Amino acid sequence: MSYKIGFIKNTHGIKGAVVVGVRTDFERFLPNKTIYFYEGNKKVYLKIKKVTESKKGLLVSFFDYDDINLVLKFKGKELYTDERPELEEGEFHQEDIIDKEVYNQNGEYIGKVINVMDVPQGHIIRILTKEEKKALVPFNEYFIISVDEDKIVINEIEGLI
Repeated sequence: MSYKIGFIKNTHGIKGAVVVGVRTDFERFLPNKTIYFYEGNKKVYLKIKKVTESKKGLLVSFFDYDDINLVLKFKGKELYTDERPELEEGEFHQEDIIDKEVYNQNGEYIGKVINVMDVPQGHIIRILTKEEKKALVPFNEYFIISVDEDKIVINEIEGLI
């Protein structure tokens, strides 16, 4: 199974490095790891050579791609892995949170999770409410009461939704 872990934002320099926007907390961008993107229905595999953190995102270079002209076509590509790391208690895969129904502490239906956003303070879930509005809820112990197989229960305080 494919797991989305990031996307290529842009190229960086002339030696084939790319800027990667990361969509995972796990150590999936490490030297010698293999990731891929899709070109039509075909997987294009990339073996990571070097990773450096920057303000723009991760700067990643790949074996056999040491020239900007070789990676220009990678811009905008979603990056995937087949590895699904084991989780510790209280950790979740982002793709498992999306589409879960959200209820408040009183059992009232709020809406459905449509996105998980990474911010410097942690994660925020974006909810499409039953009124078709979008709401943001910090994904932390204060606001998230529980995450079950089929739903998330939040601590809805005044003004949150």
